[in-house]
Formats: sequence, structure tokens, C-alpha cells
Amino acid sequence: MSVHLLYRRLPPRTVPANGRWILLQENEAFVVVNDGRARLPATEDFDTDAVNAPIHQIAIVGEGASPAESTAGSPVLVSTVEAVPSAREGIALERIGYRKLFGIIDDEILALVGRATQISDWELRSRYCGRCGTLTQPGETESVRTCPSCGDTHYPRLTPAMIVGVVREGRLLLASAPRFRGAFYSILAGYVEPGESLEQCIHREVWEETKIRVKNIRYFGSQAWPFPHSLMIGFTADYESGEISVDKQELLDASWFAPGEMPPVPAEISISGRIIRWFRETCGDRPR
Repeated sequence: MSVHLLYRRLPPRTVPANGRWILLQENEAFVVVNDGRARLPATEDFDTDAVNAPIHQIAIVGEGASPAESTAGSPVLVSTVEAVPSAREGIALERIGYRKLFGIIDDEILALVGRATQISDWELRSRYCGRCGTLTQPGETESVRTCPSCGDTHYPRLTPAMIVGVVREGRLLLASAPRFRGAFYSILAGYVEPGESLEQCIHREVWEETKIRVKNIRYFGSQAWPFPHSLMIGFTADYESGEISVDKQELLDASWFAPGEMPPVPAEISISGRIIRWFRETCGDRPR
């Protein structure tokens, strides 16, 4: 299966017959769950054309489909709804949060749900021009809202954040924060400030939160993180100097952990979990 991304606003009531629907409500998506797996609802799952909210086409899914061929493949449509539309007999729509969709829906479709979530959140937050307050108008072929009064353009915002696994003699720096859901530890992360490079952000965040200096920063990978519009950029780094002194406004605790001494950590569906897995695979055979 291939995914071709595009964005266009559909005229009212122009709904492709073979469309897959991403219906969003309060940052959760409606899906059809069967035998522990989930899929996006399709147009034929609904009794009537019950979706009255604005509709956007964000992708075409299917082998051989090209962005220019809107009838090829299966269009993916997004709409933010106040209530779930009525479904045909035998079809049960279930509302599930984005995090819970990991592992029960295809990764490519999950990525589209994340894109849809960010597009919907951006449209909600940019309905009025931030410069003059006029109601903005949506673009027809791209993700943009334009002010008819002052001409200012508003594109979706993307907030970069770094996340880093710091290693010291076969041990990984992990921290627990009050914002975490549940009692678990993770690697350090933080948002990039204006005028700051990713490497500068890493040095600053690690120092501010733990008073540790790092060196040998290496890129690991990245992950779209639609909560609501972040891009997580992962790194690894080596310990350089300092002893842990926790910023109590940001963290509850921080410590160095060997592979065999790990506390509860994030699942590997997240980039933090993948960096922790890398650490275990890289340092797991070292003598303590």
C-alpha cells in the first residue's frame, strides 16, 4: 500500500464514494474495531451523509494512485464532528485516543490520523487573523488560511522538540516528571527556543534539568507527535561532566540506569522507547 499526501478542501456535499473517513472529536478518532484491530470507517459504513462539518481530503491511499488522480485509490477525508454519525447495522464506531491507536491500526493510516489531528487543530486555532482579527478563508489546494483584509497567510505550525539519550559508562540518564502519566521514567526532552539550534537545545535542556554536561551529540531519528503539533527529533549523547542535581520544577527524580536495572519506561512505539531499546542493545552486554 502506498500513501500519497495532498490537501484540498472539498466543495459542500462532494464526498467520494470510496472515501475513508477520519472523524475527529476532542483529539480522538472514530474507528471500526474488529478482533482487536482497527480501521478507518468508510463512506459505505454510514446510513446517511451525516457529516456536515467542513471536509478536507488529505491523502490518497492505494497502489498506483497519484496525487493528481483524485478518483484513484481510496481518498482519505478528515472532518471534525460534534457527534458521531449514525452507522449501518453491524458497524460500531468507537472513539479512541491517538496514543491507544498504536499497535491496533496500520502505521501508514496512523500517520494520516496524526496529520489529520494537526490540520484540524491548526484550522481551529487560525480561524481569525492574528494580525487584524478578521475571519480567515481556507485554501483550496494547500494547507493555508488567508486573511481577506490584510492578506496575511497562516500555515500550520510545527513545533520542534529534541529528545536525547545520555549515556555514561554503560548507564542511561532517565528522569521522572510530574507531567508523565503513571509512574515511569524516560529520557530528557524539551522544546527548541527561538534562535536556538537543536544541539544548543540539547546542551541547555540537559544542563537546566540535571546539571549534566554532554558531548558527542549524534542524530538518532525523528517522529511526528501530534499533541497537537510537535516534531520530536531524537539524539544520543555521551556524558561529559557534572553530577545530577534535579530541577524540581521540571522533574521529580533523575538517575543513571544500567540495562538490567531499568524502571518502567515508555513503549517502543515512541521515539523515546526506541532510543531506550538502542541503549539496551548497545550496552546490555557490558559488565557492571
